[in-house]
Amino acid sequence: MNTEPNDVGPGRHVDLLEAIASMRRQLVRLTVVVSLMALALFVTVAAVFGNLVNYFNSDILLWGGSTAGAAVAGFFFGWFARRKV
Repeated sequence: MNTEPNDVGPGRHVDLLEAIASMRRQLVRLTVVVSLMALALFVTVAAVFGNLVNYFNSDILLWGGSTAGAAVAGFFFGWFARRKV
């Protein structure tokens, strides 16, 4: 027979709920930071690509690459920001 005291009391549930809420807030912050870092990386790569295209080719390729990049970025950010049902 188990004679040890049970450490699950009324206060323990509140502590667990607070810990879960804290972890959820940290996860949201981490998600926002990672998303902003990905956006900054995408903008940096697009700037370098645009500079190279503008130097080596014409404005048509720059316009096409920018349009394709914007479409891909819009899809991924839309996919990430979709409603969770």
